[in-house]
Amino acid sequence: MKYFFVINPNSRNRKTGKIWPEIEQKLMTRGIDFGYRFTRRPLDATDISRDAASNGYDVIVSVGGDGTNNEVLNGIMSAEIPPEKRPALGFIPQGTGGDFRRSINLTSDIDKSIETIIKGRKFRIDIGKIEFLNHQKSITKRYFLNICSFGISGLVDYYVNHTTKLFGGKISFMLGTLRGILNYKNIPANIVVDEQELGEMNITLVAVANGKYFGGSMMVAPEAEVDDGLFDIVVMKDISRLRFIRDGQKIYKGQHIIPPDVFSLKGRILKVEKEGLYIDLDGEDVGTTPARFEIIPKATDIIIP
Repeated sequence: MKYFFVINPNSRNRKTGKIWPEIEQKLMTRGIDFGYRFTRRPLDATDISRDAASNGYDVIVSVGGDGTNNEVLNGIMSAEIPPEKRPALGFIPQGTGGDFRRSINLTSDIDKSIETIIKGRKFRIDIGKIEFLNHQKSITKRYFLNICSFGISGLVDYYVNHTTKLFGGKISFMLGTLRGILNYKNIPANIVVDEQELGEMNITLVAVANGKYFGGSMMVAPEAEVDDGLFDIVVMKDISRLRFIRDGQKIYKGQHIIPPDVFSLKGRILKVEKEGLYIDLDGEDVGTTPARFEIIPKATDIIIP
């Protein structure tokens, strides 16, 4: 097996770059055949992973957080190779939030992560695809592993990504969430799921979920499964600032889905035509609606224990 490691040295508040020599030594001790590169700029992991996939590596390992995982996935999916030749995706979780690893029950322990990469098994999962407007107002296509959402979460991402991670992921996300709540206003929009209109509603947040967790361990979609061929779509409408703050802890426990203001449904395709709703893509603020979401069943292999 040939492995390629894509390292985001800036993850975990720049700690990952410092501990990579330790990880590299552990890999060499195990006799693994591997290559690696550090990312240097946004979306660099996508280019690196695309090259590695095209060069015949069997497993591409993301060493970073949810954003790095997303970029590596997009590199694998955009490589000009047959689907059956795509490398599996492995993880040494080193991010601030760690939401996807929670959704698939992975550890953040380095030794256990290396053991999983070497001795683990392939598990085929679904992924999401989204078409949206990027910050340059161009139509863009991206894939996502975990959760893509729009509304207050996109604004929260902006604040989180401009907040120090010095005090850890949960505190960073809580501070970003508070700033987002204070600055976001509900926006009227109509959502269409599998060609069925839900009707216009004042959108606070819509989570299009493959995994369960987002926002630094919030269990926004407690019933989501990464291999069932369906999105779990969680809609929050007409939620006031006071209620969002008061009931915020319910999301961490998955106890927030209380109709009619917060409800969930399953679907394969979701469309929203309304402009200007901020989008969160696996923890990154990437652009705005209008957008189209589609599940791609059994699209990629990941390595799990």
